[in-house]
Amino acid sequence: MRWIMEFFQSVFEAIFGYCRHSNLSRPFTIEGQTYKVCMDCSQQVFYSRDTMLPLSRRELRHLRAEQAAAAVSIMPATAEAREAVIGRAHKTAAA
Repeated sequence: MRWIMEFFQSVFEAIFGYCRHSNLSRPFTIEGQTYKVCMDCSQQVFYSRDTMLPLSRRELRHLRAEQAAAAVSIMPATAEAREAVIGRAHKTAAA
């Protein structure tokens, strides 16, 4: 009976590209992200370190936005670079 379920599941996955992620690895935490890996399709399933439950799509988007904002750094411009930008703006405005 089990082979029938596996057959239908593989056909369903082939048609719709859907994996139920029933065969997961242990949790990994690499570069501040905790996740498990599906042994069938190799997709990462992100987890909360606090609750050890899968993150929803909304929580995952929020986490990625926080990490992207933390990666952005503003460098102070030198006086020469500022003058070059102002000079280019004046040239295009005069033309």
